[in-house]
Amino acid sequence: MKLNKLNVACALALAGVSGQALALGAYDAQTIGLVNGKDYVYLSGASAPQNFLGTLAGQLFEPGFITYYDNNGTPGDFTDDGRLYRAYFGQVKNDASIPAAFAALKGKTVRLLDRAKGGSVWGVNPVARAEAIATLKMDAASCVLNAGIYRCAEAGVDPGTAADPTNPLSNASYNKVPDAGVSDVAPNMFKGPFNVEFGFSELSSGEAAKLTSFPVNTLVMGLAVTNAVPNSTHLSRAAYGGMLSGLIQDWTQVKSSLAPAAGTQVVVCRRVPGSGTQSSYNWFFNNFPCTTESKAGSGNTAPARMTDSASGVVSGSGTAADPFVIDPAAGYTVIENSASGNVRDCLQKASTGGVHTFRDEEGKFYRVDFGTGGYGAVGVLSLDSLGRESGWSFRNMDGAGDYKLVAGNPVVTGTGVAPSKANLVEGNYDFAAELSMQYRNAAVNGVPALSGSAKLFMDLFAQRGGHPDFNTSAWTAALPVSYDPTTNPNVSKATRGGNMCKPLQRFY
Repeated sequence: MKLNKLNVACALALAGVSGQALALGAYDAQTIGLVNGKDYVYLSGASAPQNFLGTLAGQLFEPGFITYYDNNGTPGDFTDDGRLYRAYFGQVKNDASIPAAFAALKGKTVRLLDRAKGGSVWGVNPVARAEAIATLKMDAASCVLNAGIYRCAEAGVDPGTAADPTNPLSNASYNKVPDAGVSDVAPNMFKGPFNVEFGFSELSSGEAAKLTSFPVNTLVMGLAVTNAVPNSTHLSRAAYGGMLSGLIQDWTQVKSSLAPAAGTQVVVCRRVPGSGTQSSYNWFFNNFPCTTESKAGSGNTAPARMTDSASGVVSGSGTAADPFVIDPAAGYTVIENSASGNVRDCLQKASTGGVHTFRDEEGKFYRVDFGTGGYGAVGVLSLDSLGRESGWSFRNMDGAGDYKLVAGNPVVTGTGVAPSKANLVEGNYDFAAELSMQYRNAAVNGVPALSGSAKLFMDLFAQRGGHPDFNTSAWTAALPVSYDPTTNPNVSKATRGGNMCKPLQRFY
């Protein structure tokens, strides 16, 4: 795999004394130079590893780097920021932690914008096609500083999405082409009809050839369930998949005695098509796109969509002022969210009560009033969300019990297979995706391939993402194709070799 070339050339030396950090201004220009006309490196794609990518950025930069969040279209509310965009502006460390192959980056300042809006396919298709998409406007007129973080406005409008006539920044003239992408799964997983975003098509073989892709690490996916369903409830792979597919629409079909306060109807907080996390669930529970037979055949099955919700849309026109309304009290309800942060909010509101608002893949606005909560909901989330549970928890596969952080330490309760780091490393928990990063290797539509210092920075970023020393979290591990799991506890002993349609194979 291509990442091996980086690893061979760039073994990390973590010892050393940090260089002197610059005093950065939030709107200073980066010193690696403009990147395709932008004063930042634009990384688009997966929302599941959003925290992981932020950690990587922090480890690359000297202390004092600057962080930016999107304001989620609500400049006065800081509690919902950073779900769709996060950016980091800092000076690359000038010490031995930066491998010799990347010495030209030492002391340089880089502004890295990470877009999680829409999910992983936005780190694949727009990169290969050099397609301009919405971005974050990081300037004094568009940002405010709160709690040490600059909260900035989105600018532009994604292709196929209606502009907001009340927002002057909702204009395609602000769109920018992403330089690189990050995906929960390999680029070849984004096939129609379930894994491609609304209004778009899958990449042709010629378009896919324009991408240089690096396998990075393996990431645990989980069974997220609200507290209205006791953690003593046995959850099988078949039952969870049945709820995601709409084949099971009532909790009494899982266990006859279940009685969530808001009723026994199942609520599904999933992601939009094109999300890498959603693609992971479509793969694991629906066998898509690994087989191409229809739902009536012996191959894949279709995941449930919002149109399968019992209430349908009960009112509204889909605008910000008059959103579509879905009534979860009416029965089985499916809610399609743009980012992992939206899924967490959906689960939290379903559990503890409140109104969940979101935009669908067409840019339409929706509203779901969960009242006082108490709904039995399941979610589509990676373990990157571990520690941010509110009214829900990650449950064990094919058993009862859960897996959560207690005083900062992961704790397993009950039976079944927990989505733990130990089980990931041993190959015992096989619901894990293999993250990839990619960038263009050729000019497309007049937009050149990533090159120079920006390419060098993304090579370093991808190499860091796959190194065991930066996979110490409870939800990721480095891949055994690059590192030896017998000498490092942060390396998995099993892999699918970057191909999710291959069986998981243990190498040690």
